[in-house]
Amino acid sequence: MSIVQLNVSTLIGAKPNTFQQTGAILSLGATSLSPGAYALLTQESDLTSQLAPALAISGLAWSGGVVTATTQAPIAGLTTGDTFLTTIAGASPIAYNGKVTATVTGASAFTYPLAANPGAETTPGTYTPGNQVELGLAVSSFFTQGTRRAISVLELGAADASTGPTALGTWIAANPGVFYAYLTPKSWDGSANFIALAKTFKADTSKTYFFVTTTISTYAQYAGIKCIQLWVEAPGVSTTEFDAAAALQIFLSYAPSSTNRLTPFAYSFLNDATAYPQLGNQTLLSTLDTANVNYVDTAAEGGLSNTMVSSGAMQDGEDASWWYSVDYLQINAQQTSANVVINGSNNSVNPLWYSQDGINRLQDSQFSLLKNMGAFALTQAAPQRATLDQQAFIDALDEGDFDEENVINAVPFATYMAENQSQFEENIYGGLTIAFWAPQLFKHIIINVLVMNYLAG
Repeated sequence: MSIVQLNVSTLIGAKPNTFQQTGAILSLGATSLSPGAYALLTQESDLTSQLAPALAISGLAWSGGVVTATTQAPIAGLTTGDTFLTTIAGASPIAYNGKVTATVTGASAFTYPLAANPGAETTPGTYTPGNQVELGLAVSSFFTQGTRRAISVLELGAADASTGPTALGTWIAANPGVFYAYLTPKSWDGSANFIALAKTFKADTSKTYFFVTTTISTYAQYAGIKCIQLWVEAPGVSTTEFDAAAALQIFLSYAPSSTNRLTPFAYSFLNDATAYPQLGNQTLLSTLDTANVNYVDTAAEGGLSNTMVSSGAMQDGEDASWWYSVDYLQINAQQTSANVVINGSNNSVNPLWYSQDGINRLQDSQFSLLKNMGAFALTQAAPQRATLDQQAFIDALDEGDFDEENVINAVPFATYMAENQSQFEENIYGGLTIAFWAPQLFKHIIINVLVMNYLAG
């Protein structure tokens, strides 16, 4: 018989939450995936196996600088007047082939510009469906920034700027918490249905974001919508690059740690992106900055040849890193407390009960979270504990007692029970409050120079 008996309990640490590293590029019938399905891409070439086959053209006719294409089957998801990028291939004469911007003119017809007459068509060839060319452009621009982060392609099914946002809203409602950020098709710019969808994610607790390509004539429609980051591309590059996709790679690549600290989103370098022309556009660019609209800027002011993100702002004016930090706190504060409670039910040495000791342990876990966030540069404020009743805590905040501190206040158990007797019977404790300072960046620096025209005697 053993003299000593061992009772063993284990504490299991929470796995790092990776939700903020998830994103999706939206497809409108461009892939062979079923509507609502998605596939992970770890490199640009992964898209190839997901693409839908090209569609048959039954006839091509040129007249006055415009080609009219008649399709064998109705054009799925698009209506008359819609435009889309497509690639014509396999046609003869070969001058009909190429990447073009097409305009839908009927259920089974579209047109595209072609300056010179290629001659009578002898082989009609094929065209790529929906936004397939644009999808490839988005994936290419995303991975041009590196392969630090994978991206998913989410298939919504053949749709346009009116029906696509509705499909996305339905999908998000049925699949909450799958993706942190979405890259929207360029054709959605100004869509009333998309703007209405985005406004449903304006709340501070809504951890859903959209990277949107807009124009100088439509950006004002998004004013104040916190979940949107707007991008205006340089003239003439809309068919060769996708700047919002490049920015999305930066946003998803944040992975805060003590050796990979959070950086401002503003002024982040961009690879293979065309800077918006500076000459003659200073007034326009200043207007875009004021409106929190992003564009590819040049880093020449810092003596660098790189291109970079301009303001880095969301449409409410906050830098994207600001909201990233706030979301990080929300996600991890919930996970941290749940971890303490669950482990406390499996620790016979030190079980967690609804008591002052239990509250202390919950407060300690949030204090440790705030301390780590400081080490990860998710905040510049020092962590602090407080044990005040709720009104006294609010008064202390108003009086500036905790300025430049991240405070986790825990109302004492006896005080909370006396003020909230009904919650004791339901095992509810709502006395934890975190006052948090999100990180701020330098947007403007003023240097005062004094020029002197004499020598001191």
